[in-house]
Amino acid sequence: MTRVTPFALLTSLRRGQTLLGVAGAWALAALLPTLAHGQQPDAANELEALLNTQVEGASRYAESALDAPAVVSVIGRDTATGLGHVTLADMLERLPGTYVTTSRTYSAVGLRGFNRPGDYNARILMTIDGYRVNDALYDQALPEFEFPIIADWVKRLELINGPASSVYGGNALLGVANVVTVDGADEPGFGLKAGMERAGGTRLTGQYGWSQGDTDVFIGLTHHHLTGETLHLPELASDSLPGGAVSGLDGTRYGSLLAKVRHGEWRGTFVAQGRDKDVATAEYGTVPGAAGTQYRDRYAYGELAYDGAWQSDWRLKARMNVSRMGFHGDYVTEADDGSHYLNHDIADARWAGFDARAQWRGWINHSISAGVELRRLFHGFQRNEDVDPDALYLDRNDSLTQWGLYAQDQFRFSEQTSLTLGLRADKVDTFDIELSPRLALVHRAGPFEALKLMLGRAFRAPNLSERYYEDGGVTQVANPALRPERITTIELAWERSIGEATRLSLGGYVYRMDDLIDFVPLDEDISHYENVSSALLRGVDLDLEHHRPGGWQWRASLSLADMSSRRAAAFNSPRWLFKGHLLGPLDDNWSVGVQWLAMAQRDGLRADVASFATADALLRRVLTPGQSIALIVRNLADSKAYDPASSSNDLLRVPRQGRSLTLEWRWRF
Repeated sequence: MTRVTPFALLTSLRRGQTLLGVAGAWALAALLPTLAHGQQPDAANELEALLNTQVEGASRYAESALDAPAVVSVIGRDTATGLGHVTLADMLERLPGTYVTTSRTYSAVGLRGFNRPGDYNARILMTIDGYRVNDALYDQALPEFEFPIIADWVKRLELINGPASSVYGGNALLGVANVVTVDGADEPGFGLKAGMERAGGTRLTGQYGWSQGDTDVFIGLTHHHLTGETLHLPELASDSLPGGAVSGLDGTRYGSLLAKVRHGEWRGTFVAQGRDKDVATAEYGTVPGAAGTQYRDRYAYGELAYDGAWQSDWRLKARMNVSRMGFHGDYVTEADDGSHYLNHDIADARWAGFDARAQWRGWINHSISAGVELRRLFHGFQRNEDVDPDALYLDRNDSLTQWGLYAQDQFRFSEQTSLTLGLRADKVDTFDIELSPRLALVHRAGPFEALKLMLGRAFRAPNLSERYYEDGGVTQVANPALRPERITTIELAWERSIGEATRLSLGGYVYRMDDLIDFVPLDEDISHYENVSSALLRGVDLDLEHHRPGGWQWRASLSLADMSSRRAAAFNSPRWLFKGHLLGPLDDNWSVGVQWLAMAQRDGLRADVASFATADALLRRVLTPGQSIALIVRNLADSKAYDPASSSNDLLRVPRQGRSLTLEWRWRF
């Protein structure tokens, strides 16, 4: 494996188109203060709220986003509501450098130009109030209706860019998406939301919040029944499927429960989620256009957490949780004689986790945190079989133990400058101990300005599915000899205010990934996972956000990325992303929200995917205090947009969502 030093990464930044992008973006940023007519930042409440946002995901404790040892992008619940967001994917796609890819069965997050087709998000860690959502079998956490909760229950979404294995362990290669959920104090009383789609889909959400003294309760329950779209897939055309038009096979049924109780320093959480997804894209050689191919996903966890107050110079935190996930896939397959039979794919995992942390501030100008984390997979079951005629291809049950020890010190040289040093040691069964360091130098030139230099290294151990899954050699064979992936990064960022209500964030980065795990073909029909390539990611993100008096706000970001890879093509890696939103009140009763996304051309496995631009709009009318109605239009112009197809089907590209209309009613009482 090639080892990359920070000096080598800096050298690579001087090559290629990324340098032009960085220079251009920095030149634009240099002109922005002029556009503010010389206004100097003051301590206005609006500016403080915009720039001094408290975040928890970067260091696993609350701190100012400007002081955090990472670039943190944040989107809040008011913005998500004003834009009509339903899932976590809707919120993530508003943040700089992110893009969500769909296979019409599962979704995955692309970050800074990296999103392999068929990769189910194993390189980005997702957390709910600090709980690790990535499961213990696939190491996946997916952002749409596969995710355990919906956007209505998210108080704040924090995207921590860059490796965070120094405090989180594996999976945190490219970043961490930390979801902070609402409390009963945020949403007191009862609330109902109902939505109806033009195509016939329905959405219903109910919630209750209560808070008194040091006790807080929030309960949310939702059910969605979505009919989906008629998909036009020319590659599946046949006499029985003229033109490849697949109708009635794109539906989704989703339900989720979130229950939180906090009393003093203790908190209990229970989450349960289920999704049934009809499959229209003829996955894994199934019969095109035949009903019955379906995925069923389940996820549940319960957690007890202690968040102690400061006792002199010490603060202790601890959490323990039990979790379970399940997957059941039904595949309608055609036999040699033309008859149909079922293949069942089953996965079931049960695991428990424990995490204890301590903060200490006994030394002047030091903030030290240290912790221990343990996760034990008791039951990791994978099974694949045919039914009538019966045939068993895989019947495997694994257990796995992993632990980590970490420490971090934020040392403040002066009122303006701090240095964060972190190190974590992780041990995953059958692999050597992995060390993950982090260094971040933060200089606060003013109360609302920060310049950051960050270096880090992270790892991801291959998951049990990548190592051991097979279906008898029909489409996939196992590869127990997989090695961990590793990433080395360097990043430079500048965050500051422009005038009294505008925030600027500008950053450049270089990522080097080694021993990258890819799903590669062994012959025409059979594939497996293999450590085949290294990848170099270089790019720049520019993010501008402005809040005006009266409630109006806008945000726009431009991301430039360049990915090069050895022995593997740069699939699904757009060279640029331009996105943003505008929302605010038209008068006392009417409000509007508009969001847009434009993405560059991407390489695909079988065919390239053209660049596209889409826009969504929301118009809301307040009927009575606590009651409103909204019209939400997705893909306003019905633009034809696609994502690259994976190797799981014969499609050249996968169509993204066409235009849809939803009527939404909300009532708070």
